[in-house]
Formats: sequence, C-alpha cells, structure tokens
Amino acid sequence: MSLPYEQPHLLSCFAGLVRRVNEYRNLASPIKIDGHSLSISAVVAVARHGVQPELDSSETLQDLVKDSREVVEEGVRLQKSIYGVTTGIGASANTRSDDVHTLSVGLLQQLHCGILPSDFPSSSPEGISKVMPEPWSRGAILLRVNSMTRGFSGVRWDVIDKMWTLLRTNVIPVIPLLGSISASGDLIPLGYVAGAVTGHPRIKVFCGAPGQRKIASAQEALSEAKVAPLIFQPKEPLAVVNGTSFSTAVASLAAYDAAQLALLTVVCTAFAHEALLGSRGSFDPFLHDHTRPHPGQVQISRWMLHLLEGSQLARDHDNSVRLTEDKGILRQDRYPLRTFPQYVGPQLEDIHAAIQSLSIECNAASDNPVVETKTKTIHLGGNFQAMSVANAMEKTRLALDHLAKVVFGQTTEILSAELNKGLAPGLAATDPSVNYAAKGLDVALAAYVAELGFLANPVSPHAQFAENFNEAVNSMALVSARATCKSNDILTMLLASYLYILCQAVDLRVMHRAFFAKMEEAVIICDPYMGLIRTELSKLQLESKDLLELISRVNKTIEKNMLSTATMDLKDQMQAVASATIPTLVTFFVQNGLDDQVSLSGIASVSTALAAKGTEIMSQLQHEFLAETGSPIAPAESVLGRTKAVYNFIRVTLGIRMHGSQNLKRFDGAPYPAGKTMGEDISTIYESIIDGRLHSIVAELVV
Repeated sequence: MSLPYEQPHLLSCFAGLVRRVNEYRNLASPIKIDGHSLSISAVVAVARHGVQPELDSSETLQDLVKDSREVVEEGVRLQKSIYGVTTGIGASANTRSDDVHTLSVGLLQQLHCGILPSDFPSSSPEGISKVMPEPWSRGAILLRVNSMTRGFSGVRWDVIDKMWTLLRTNVIPVIPLLGSISASGDLIPLGYVAGAVTGHPRIKVFCGAPGQRKIASAQEALSEAKVAPLIFQPKEPLAVVNGTSFSTAVASLAAYDAAQLALLTVVCTAFAHEALLGSRGSFDPFLHDHTRPHPGQVQISRWMLHLLEGSQLARDHDNSVRLTEDKGILRQDRYPLRTFPQYVGPQLEDIHAAIQSLSIECNAASDNPVVETKTKTIHLGGNFQAMSVANAMEKTRLALDHLAKVVFGQTTEILSAELNKGLAPGLAATDPSVNYAAKGLDVALAAYVAELGFLANPVSPHAQFAENFNEAVNSMALVSARATCKSNDILTMLLASYLYILCQAVDLRVMHRAFFAKMEEAVIICDPYMGLIRTELSKLQLESKDLLELISRVNKTIEKNMLSTATMDLKDQMQAVASATIPTLVTFFVQNGLDDQVSLSGIASVSTALAAKGTEIMSQLQHEFLAETGSPIAPAESVLGRTKAVYNFIRVTLGIRMHGSQNLKRFDGAPYPAGKTMGEDISTIYESIIDGRLHSIVAELVV
C-alpha cells in the first residue's frame, strides 16, 4: 500500500538511543554543549554515566552570549524597566527598584525554601528520599548550560563557564525532591543550583571522586576544587532559575528508559510466542503493511517475524487444516499474542512523539525574558511553561501501563495450565502438588500492574493556582516526569519477572519435546522393558504400514493427554496418559478386524508398561534439566529464534538456572530451600536491565 506520509523508524530510533549512549561512554563520540546538538542520549551519558561534555567556547558562540548580555547592561544603564532586573518577579512585577544587586540576591533567597534532612547524609532512608538523585541534577545542569549558550538569556560567559565547571568538577547540589510546579520553570530546584555556584555556605553539595562521594557546603566544595564563586550580575539569577531544565532532564531519562522497555516488551512477546507455541501468522505483512499500515503496528509485526525466524517452537499459520483435524483446538492465539502489534504499536508511536518533543526542549531557550540581540528587544513570554514536557510524560506513562497490561495478559496465559498448552501450573518442573513455582510471581505481577494503572493517571489536571494567582496554570512537568520514572522502575520489575518466567517456560517445552521423542523411540523400537507390546504385535503379523499407523496413533494420544493432565503429579499423570492409549489400541484392532486376536489383559499390560516407561523417562529428564551444576544450563538455545540472545544472557551470562532443583529433592527435608531465592535471581535480571546490559543486547536485535 502506498502511504501519503513517510513512516518514522520507531524501533531504529529507540535502539539508536542505546547505541549512542554506548558510543559516548566509550568516548567514541564527544558530547558538545553548543545550544543546538544535545540529544537525549547525551543527557543519559552525562547524567547517569558521568561522561564529561565539551563546552563549545568558540568565538562565534561567545560573541552571541556577549551581544545578548550587552542588551541587558544597556537597559540597566538607561534605567529601563526590565522584568526581573529592575522590577519584581511574578506577581510582584508591579514593584520597581534600581538596587539590582539586592533584588538579585532576594530572588534566590526566596527560592531556598525546600525541605532537606538536617543531618544529611547520616539521615534515615526517609530523609534521603527527599533529595533529588544526583543524575537528575547533573542532567539539569547540563541542560541549563546548553540553553544559555544559545545567546538568548542575557548572561555573561562567566555564568556559563561556572555552571559547566560544576559538571566538570562533579560538584552537584543537594536539591529538594519536591517543590516545583514547572510553570515559571523549575524555580526551586534551579535556585539551589544557583546557590551552589555562588558558593552559598548553607547550600550542600555532593562532591569527591566516584565511589568516594561526600557532602560538603558549596563554599567548601568550590574552595577544594579551586573554583572561584560566581557573583551574579543583574538578570543572571533569573536566567539560571527560570527554565525547564529539571523537568526536561528527568523526562529525558524517563523517555529513554521507556523506549528501551518498549523494545524489551516486544522481544518478550516474541519469546512468549515460543513459550505458548504461538502462530507467526498474526504478523503476516498482509495484515499490517497492506490492510492497516500504522507505523508502530507495521514495524512491530516485521520485527516479530525477524525475531521468530528459525524458531522451532513458534508455529506457521496453516490454512490447510481440515475440520476434523483440529477439533477442540483453539484456532487462533488469544489477544495478548495475536493483537500485540495493533495494541502496542500506538504506544511506541506515543513514546517516539515524546522523544521528539523532548529533543526539541533539550536545545530550547526556556527562560523569561529572552533577548533578541538583532533588534535589542527583551521579549516577555512564557517559554518556561513546561507543558510540552508534561504532555510527553503523560502519554509515556500511559503507554507504559499498556505495555504492562499486555505482558500481564501473556503471563496469565503462560502460568495457567488450562491455557498454556500442556505446561504445569505455575510452570512447575516437578510434581505440582508440592511445587508452586511461579505462583507467588503471579501475585507480585498483579501488584505491579495495578500500581502502574494508578500511576498512569495524568498529573497535570491536579495543578493548583500558585504565586498569588500569577501562575494560575502550570504544567506539573517535573512531578509527571518523576511519576514516569517510578512507572519505568515498576515495569522493569515486571519484565525482569517475566523473563524469568519465559526462560522457565521454554525450558519446559524442550523437556517435553525430549520426553515425546524418547517415548516415540520406546514405542517404535519396543525395547525389552516394552516387550509386552512387541509380544502382542508379533502374534498379529502386522504389516509395516499398519504398525507405523498404530505407533502414530499411540504417540498422538500420549501427546494429547500430556496436555490435558498437566496439573497431575508425575506418576498419576503417566498412568492417566497410558490409560488413554487403551481406547486407541482397541479402536485400531477393531477397525482392522483383529479384536478377536488381542487379549484385554495384554492391552492393559501395554498401558501399564507405557506408564512405567513414561515415568522413568520424565524422571530422568527432570534430573538432567534441573541439575545444579553442569549442563544443560541453556537447554532451549537450539530451538529458539533470535530471542536466544536474551535467553542465553539470562541462562549463561547471568547464570540463572531452571527452577525446581530443590523441589525435585523435596528440599532434602530441610526447613527451607538451599541456594538463592527466586527473588534473588529475578533481582539479578532486574539489575541487568537497570545497568543497560540487557538493553544493549536487545538493541542489537533491531533491524
């Protein structure tokens, strides 16, 4: 289908964010502060990974800043009424003063009103939780410097240089977590940044080398770093505090994480198709490229086919199945698998739109007033109103909730023996009567999804009138960004748990495949233990084709009844499966006119032998798959598509083995299982997502 527009490359955009962060971390590409080229990946690299940006101090850029400053200084000399310079601020803009120094100091004084623990850093966890995380503050300083280099803020180059020096020396202010409405910018948080750069003795900062961070006063830290405190000139304090830098920094980090979690959700869903023996037909290009070509839907379906290429577990769509051949079998996958591109595609589009909006904001001048040097005009406006940031976060957080919903739908199906096509309840690898496996996880996942649903509610409608009704509308962007960070964290927990479940599920599929292969072999070769079958069949003098037909029917019966008896313990299950072969045997002999030549006791003996053999084979496989040392540590590797990269990372790199070894031993009679808890293993997966290792693997899977 020919489209009237060009589709954005959503998946490539998301994966590209990770690749660029890794380039910055490996120093393969510099990060420049020039007012125009700062990316979300650069914000992540500087904020989280301590990559040092380069300040573009070219003559061209310095001249822009100088020209802007001269407009302000000329206005002061001429005693013009300039907002925030010779007038009060906000609702106090009807006041006037020619004491520009006192006005500037007073501006900052009223912003140092946030709540911080008085005994920091020795305070309780509750006290520490009231402090802005260092990466958020580092990102905000980066963005504030970048904004001022555009030459619209009316500051001296010294202000830019001193702010950049905070980053360069890693002197990061201790900033209250709460208190910004992101309307006249993030006033209170940025007020602490301004206080730090002046060497305020009551403003605390983080300082020291990584791993040796300490808390000191801004005065002490600047002195130790041999940095002279900044003395603000008129307009400069307002230029520092009156911007969206904090909300944009936190939102950029949140959007980056959301994009990577979206990619991981797609990979998990491909993984789920393998775990649930799902159909590739749901991703046929005709359904997406031709009939409903929304960008997200199309790109997800294409990537799903790519991820499932080579998989021995995912099924191909088969239109040739006859009415009598699939009776009782669900003809199509359930919604969480089948409609995944249609459901999640719009979420990717929203996250991509958020990234685009934030990329603009990262390189915007968001203070007030702003200076147009060409006409020497000082413009009064509202670029500090961070609604673009808030809107980006609201849609991102809602998208995260939808990602969680579809994942939860998939996990419910995988963990349910009634829905998962033959796996035990909770994915127990041993007797389900005493092995509850992922049952507790099902409860935890429900809690995660419920909280994500609550967090998906928008923040901006809760804005209140502020500052004597001057700020009667405000964006609440920083609060929304913080909520999105929390949503990201909970979704990360959900996906870490899901990956643990998926690895267990595909390992069980491989165990079952091995069981069916060994049972088929046992039925075909009729070894000594299965001699009863051979004895009965030898009397009948069956032709080869009839023997193969009988064997085929018996094996189909075994496989079908293994699916319907998954809730039983091993011995009971094998007895039930073997008993189900009796009607199959009887029907075959009757249809072939051989019923008078076969004794019922002989058929019953065959059933008993099948039960015993099945128990022996499955018990042996359980001991092989659940071995605490040695191989197979990654038994499903050979049957997976490109999802094997994630599977191998969890099984081999992280060393997380299949669940059930302690259950198989009945805990050796101990009051608690030996070894790691399930939560410890899932925490290891969670940490690998947080530190970016798993995201790097997923990004390499994007085509």
